[in-house]
Amino acid sequence: MKAKAEESKVLYEDALKSGQVKQAEVPLNWLLTNVPQFHSSLYIYGAEVFDKLAAQEKDPARKKVYVDSLMIVYDMRIKNCGDEPTVLNRKALSFLKYNINDQPAEALKMLDRVFELNGNNVMDATLLPYMQTVRLNSLKFKNLTEEQILERYDRVMSVTDAKIKKAQSEGKPSDKYKKIKDDIDAVLISIVKVDCEFV
Repeated sequence: MKAKAEESKVLYEDALKSGQVKQAEVPLNWLLTNVPQFHSSLYIYGAEVFDKLAAQEKDPARKKVYVDSLMIVYDMRIKNCGDEPTVLNRKALSFLKYNINDQPAEALKMLDRVFELNGNNVMDATLLPYMQTVRLNSLKFKNLTEEQILERYDRVMSVTDAKIKKAQSEGKPSDKYKKIKDDIDAVLISIVKVDCEFV
């Protein structure tokens, strides 16, 4: 079993490095099925393989299989390696990439959990998409009250402010966060009527 596991690892890593992502699928699936606790790199590369396969796939049914496999890889990584806050954050970003238009309510639920688990350590790449997901739920499905929208706006702004403070205290540039805040404000204005009374 150990020899087969080592061989499978070499096969999928070589396939991935040489851009033969389709060839990585079989040895990767064997490892995930037979030795799920083999090594944490299995899940890092596994996510990369299924993300690339999903991105390249034209057939909607096959694409869905790859996206579902990608989500399972994240779940298995949490189960076998821990670090739920970071891994769920990565899963949420992948979920948004492929499912935001079909499952915005599910995406928002996942993002709410990411913010709950990570607090101010949410990945930067999650800040604006969180508010965009709020907008999609609000405008397309009308499933959020103004209060629920503003609660999430306050949450994302508070995290962004904390990131600005941290960057400044470490002597790092914080301009990108100011730009993110402007973009988040623009999203809010497109959902909620902001007037003098509101301010």
